[in-house]
Amino acid sequence: MQRLNFNRDWTVKKVPRGLAASVPESEGHKVTLPHDAMVWEERSGAYASGSAGGYYAGGYYEYVKNFYVDEAETEETFLLEFEGIQHSGHVYVNGALAGSVEGGYRRLLLDITPYLRFGAENLVLVKAINTAIPNSRWYTGSGIYRPVYLYKGGKIRIDADGPRISTPEISEGIAAVKVETTVRYDEKIRKTVVLKTEIIAQNGSIAASESSPMTLFGQDKTLQTQRIYVKEPALWSVDSPCLYRCRVTLWDGETVLDTAESSFGIRRLELDPVNGLRLNGEKILLRGGCIHHDNGPLGAATLERAEERRIELLKKAGFNSVRISHNSSSKALLDACDRLGMLVMEESFDMWTQTKRPFDYSLVFADNWEKDLEDIVQKDFNHPCVFMYSTGNEIKEIHTPAGAQWSRRLAEKIRSLDTTRYVTNAINGMIGIMGDLPVVMEDMGMTVPERTPGGGINDTMTALMGAMNYLSSHPKVEEGLKEAYGTLDLIGLNYMRDVYDQMKEYPNRVFYGAETLPPDIAPNWKKVKELPACIGDYTWTAWDYLGEAGIGIVTYDGRLKFAKPYPAYLAFCGDLDITGYRRPMSYLREIVFGLRKAPYIAVQPPEHYGIEPMCTPWSLPETVSSWTWKGYEGKHCVVEVYSDAPEVELFVNGDSAGRKPAGEAQDYRVLFDTVYAPGEIKAAAYYEDGAREEYCLCTAEDEVSLCMTPDRARIGKDDLVYAAIELRDAKGTLQTAADRKVCLKVEGAGYVQGFGSADPWSEENFFDESRTTYYGRVMAVVRSGEDSGTIRLIAQAAGFEAVSVEIEVE
Repeated sequence: MQRLNFNRDWTVKKVPRGLAASVPESEGHKVTLPHDAMVWEERSGAYASGSAGGYYAGGYYEYVKNFYVDEAETEETFLLEFEGIQHSGHVYVNGALAGSVEGGYRRLLLDITPYLRFGAENLVLVKAINTAIPNSRWYTGSGIYRPVYLYKGGKIRIDADGPRISTPEISEGIAAVKVETTVRYDEKIRKTVVLKTEIIAQNGSIAASESSPMTLFGQDKTLQTQRIYVKEPALWSVDSPCLYRCRVTLWDGETVLDTAESSFGIRRLELDPVNGLRLNGEKILLRGGCIHHDNGPLGAATLERAEERRIELLKKAGFNSVRISHNSSSKALLDACDRLGMLVMEESFDMWTQTKRPFDYSLVFADNWEKDLEDIVQKDFNHPCVFMYSTGNEIKEIHTPAGAQWSRRLAEKIRSLDTTRYVTNAINGMIGIMGDLPVVMEDMGMTVPERTPGGGINDTMTALMGAMNYLSSHPKVEEGLKEAYGTLDLIGLNYMRDVYDQMKEYPNRVFYGAETLPPDIAPNWKKVKELPACIGDYTWTAWDYLGEAGIGIVTYDGRLKFAKPYPAYLAFCGDLDITGYRRPMSYLREIVFGLRKAPYIAVQPPEHYGIEPMCTPWSLPETVSSWTWKGYEGKHCVVEVYSDAPEVELFVNGDSAGRKPAGEAQDYRVLFDTVYAPGEIKAAAYYEDGAREEYCLCTAEDEVSLCMTPDRARIGKDDLVYAAIELRDAKGTLQTAADRKVCLKVEGAGYVQGFGSADPWSEENFFDESRTTYYGRVMAVVRSGEDSGTIRLIAQAAGFEAVSVEIEVE
């Protein structure tokens, strides 16, 4: 079927409850989808979403679009595809309900042909309802936040989802490609057509092809399976993500009836407790990170370039795998992972039948889980990046016999749909012992507090800090999980490192850290390297996100809390912040992974020297990679140096501030207590073979200017450019101690899609025309329209000359 972009020329308005109708009565404002209506709202500490939702408001939104259907197209079939409507969506065509979807993450594919007016304008109304708040443990967004497409096909047509492709056999010099194509036929008279399938290599050449006659019988669909052999295949891997295209064409003699295309990769997966995970015969350790679905300053809006840029930056930071937590990914993200070489753990649910939030998906899970899994597998099947499906995250009932039965049911459903990938679940051992926590703590030789930590699992884990790894090793955890473990191909363990060694007692188990604490990267990775059955580690999180406000924010008030009060709105626990800038933790992880030899320097802000930082389990003490601390001259500060070398030495303006052991024995992190003096600070790493690596920071000069650096000089239509606006001195040093409010103006062929910083406490909005820098940085995200031309970005701040850049839209 022909796929048409259906994202332009929509209007949206927020509707007071009780006034919604099947046909709108008033105009909204114009938008181009994908669109997150929630991120454009003002925040408030009074909203029911609370810290989990970043203190954003829910709402009831109506999206409207008119489109013309020609009278000559009466024989055509029309489908509408909505990739995601948050939190539930109801689609009306010319006043008639065409279909509905619940939960926010499942695709909705509708045959709208019966509702169309041919030779006339047609009206599509989408009710995006997100009023039952709280319904999630993180920021969800609202509205039609993922793309929409219109499919058009004739009486003989290839199914809208196109061919389904797998590579069941790969041997030296040849690979079998299995292509399954469904053809739909609306006529009553029998007809024979030819299905031609071509496998196209990256250079555009035809690597293999096959033609198959198909006799179609009236008003039915026919599945044609072809086995096609590709000689000397280029295999897909994280280091060499080679992709092929599969093009299927339906022929009636010399006439093309329909065509469809899909990219795919040829790769072989193997999994066992001796060799771990192997990709194309080579062992691979998963350098993983968890990510949520929002795109920072864009809110939940899923734009292709935003998804691609995120994977680009995560790959550069050393990750080779992402866990999509805790919901199904976008097609755009999977496309980017295919192209760039990033393995994907796809996750389906954050809860099953037991609730975590008052209005969450558990209320409709029983009626929807099969359709959800069918949609996930259908979406993911052709993507070589996807290598395992997770049936859930920290499921509360999985420790019970009923929960184990649900685990079996979901796993077998996935296996019935896809035999080429592995089934897992991200399990939290603490959940199963929450009711017996005092008894378990006493058994483990721990001091039992007079008052057991209250609240949910996150509050308890915060109160117990790293003890959750230890407590999960209690026999009650294994006893409660043994049946559920047996339903899975491999086991995801959330905050359960002390269980890893116990797994040796079960020779058929393969496992990994599905969710782990950022400060624990060194001991976690040591276990990954030591234990053959442990295939990797996924940190919480690789990229910062909206909602779960403050779980990584460090405070200094003597109170330890999982969530932070308004105006906090970021989790602030990502290796990369919401703008894509790497935080110090990212460099520590890169060193632990063995991907960086140069040391790295980060400084704890001198203003907090001597005050105990209140770090949650998801945070290290606050640090900034800067040696600019105006007003703290001559005062003490703590400098952190990260290195894999046996020893490191710190120099302040050429004078040694000490030499200390480093490397794995010190978890790659060394602290120096020194005195701040403007100038240069340098770390030298000394290796046993005499090699020396250095890294330095310099103090920024007082005289700085605005600098603007776009990530690309040329972009396409309906594309994004990310422009970093920074305060830098004449030598290029970032000024982190003199933040300014920056005003942004966009002229020409584009408009602001988001404008923000990584400040977790900011009360400014992503749609404001001005934004205050955070440690010297702010990020503008500008979106192009449908016309070629030039976008001119102009940034201004009081006391600075304006700076501008031009971006060409091709």
